[in-house]
Amino acid sequence: MKQTDCSVVYWNENVILRRFMIVSSFVLIWIGCDLAGHAISHHESLESEVWGQLESLSGLSIPPSLRAWLPADSWKVHLYTAYSLPAMGLIALVLLDRLVNQGKTGLPWGITVCGGIFIVGGAILDIAVTVAHSPDLELEGNPYVRILLDSQHPLPFVYLHALFTQSLYITLFCGIWIGFLRHRQILVETISAASPRNWVEFLKAATGGSHLSIRQWLFPIRPSEAPIIYHYVWLIAVPIVFGISLLRWYAAMEWIGIVEPTLSTRFYVVLHGVLSALVLYLLTLWRLYRIAENCRNELDLPDL
Repeated sequence: MKQTDCSVVYWNENVILRRFMIVSSFVLIWIGCDLAGHAISHHESLESEVWGQLESLSGLSIPPSLRAWLPADSWKVHLYTAYSLPAMGLIALVLLDRLVNQGKTGLPWGITVCGGIFIVGGAILDIAVTVAHSPDLELEGNPYVRILLDSQHPLPFVYLHALFTQSLYITLFCGIWIGFLRHRQILVETISAASPRNWVEFLKAATGGSHLSIRQWLFPIRPSEAPIIYHYVWLIAVPIVFGISLLRWYAAMEWIGIVEPTLSTRFYVVLHGVLSALVLYLLTLWRLYRIAENCRNELDLPDL
C-alpha cells in the first residue's frame, strides 16, 4: 500500500476522517436518542414500563416530579432537534466533501449515474406524491415535520425547512455513494496488501481486520484489536444509503396505493435493501480485487 493511501486509511494520520466520524456519530446518536425519548414520553404505557425497568435496574425510586418533567422536556428537545437538522446536515456534508476528495480514482459514470438516480429518484418521488396527496402535510409521518406542524409553525416555513433539509440529506447520500467510488482503489489496495487466499481472509481485509487473528476480528476485547475504522465508513454507510433509498421508493408506492402501508413491511424493506447492498458492496470489492491481482500477475510474467 502506498504512503498516500496510508495517510488516508489510518485513523491517527487522517484528521478529516476523524472529524467526519465524530460529527456523523454524534448526529446519529443525538437523533436516535431524541426519537427514542420522544416516543417513550408520548406513549403512556411504554413510559411506565421504561420507568419501572430503570427503577428495577438501579434500585432507586424515581420521583414523580422527574417523570412529569420528561414529556415536556422531550418535546422541547424534539423541536430544537428539528431546528438543528439543517445545520447538522451542512456540517456533515462539508466534512464528507473533504473526505470524498481524498479519493483520487475516476468515477465510472454509468454506475455513478444509476446509483444517483436510485437515491434522488426515490426521494423526489416520495416528496412529490406526499405533497400531491396531502398539500397541508397533515398526513405526513416524518416526526420532524410533525413537530413543526404541531407547534403551529406556518406551513410555508415547514415546507422551506423540509425542502432544505431533504436537499441536504439527499446530497449527503449521493456524496457517500460518490465517495465509495472515489475511494474504491484505496480499498482494493488495502485488501491486496493483505493477499487474502480465501473468502474469510478477504472479508477480514475488506472490513479492516487483515492485521487481526480470527478471534480478534470476531471478538475484539482490547482497543489494539479494533479493526481499521476507515473501512467501516463505506461498509456501513453505503448499505444504509441504499436501504433508506429503497424505503423511499416503497413509501411512494404506499401513497400511490400499489402496496399496503404496514410498519412491519417497511422494516423488511429496509432490511432487504441494507443486506442486498452489503452483499453487492462485498462482491464489488472482490471483483475489483481479482481484477487487480490478475493485472499484477500479468505484469510479473517473464518475457518469452
